[in-house]
Amino acid sequence: MLRFRRAALGAAAAGLLIAAGLATPAMAANAAPAGGQAPTCVVNASPNDFIESGLATQHSSVAFIITVECQPTFSEQYVEIHTPQLFNACQGQLRWYSATTTASTAVGENFDVQLDDDGNATAIVLGGPSCAASWDLIEADLTVAPYTTATTQVQIAPPVSTQPGVFAFPAWQVEDSVTSSVATIFAVEFPSVYSEHQVEISDAELADSCAGHRITWILPNSTTFTYGKSVTTTLDDNGNAFVVALAGPSCATGTSLVQAELTGPPYTTLTTQFTVLAPRVTV
Repeated sequence: MLRFRRAALGAAAAGLLIAAGLATPAMAANAAPAGGQAPTCVVNASPNDFIESGLATQHSSVAFIITVECQPTFSEQYVEIHTPQLFNACQGQLRWYSATTTASTAVGENFDVQLDDDGNATAIVLGGPSCAASWDLIEADLTVAPYTTATTQVQIAPPVSTQPGVFAFPAWQVEDSVTSSVATIFAVEFPSVYSEHQVEISDAELADSCAGHRITWILPNSTTFTYGKSVTTTLDDNGNAFVVALAGPSCATGTSLVQAELTGPPYTTLTTQFTVLAPRVTV
């Protein structure tokens, strides 16, 4: 999960591709066309590479926030997100969620999202258990003319111990223009000496900035939601853990403090920030 590990893997892969005169699907699909004209749609995933984590029934699990951005003339249209490679890498164990409502969930290799009034939409995909290390293509297909397909790529990396920290993926997000909702992944990394210890992850400021004063938390390989300003989970054998946070509706813009605290000695607390931005056209 750690960005240092991801940066090293991503930089090495990009260097090989550039040296060969090639580009990754994400680089090719999300670049502006010749002449500077903005693309019809782009798709991005955060993080781009994820170190699988989890214990027991949650082992080798991953998560990605997938953001689709289209020209606002396609507002309220649907986009189908399609990723058979990720589906196969996770042994057919993919669960999808919408950033705007917990009522919209699915399993499988496809998920439909509806663009907001700025042409944006966000989906959350959790994979596992038993995901395999791999590079996986993600497609986003506009379901109306001109039927544009945008692509990006994600990497699943095998379990490894990493430098301590807590990170938000993405660290900032433009909220949905209809529901004022956002979604992010909080990834926690402690020294492996604390493996199988409990850690509490919280963002009280984000919860208080939204209607209901709570966050909807999703744990790996779980079909139930946890609600509140915090959630407790267990570090895996490398000292890593992650949760998905869905915030909304009616979240206010601003930056909030994310905390990850060991619930036992030495009660270490790690912090980072997450920022909610006002709705806007992004492509």
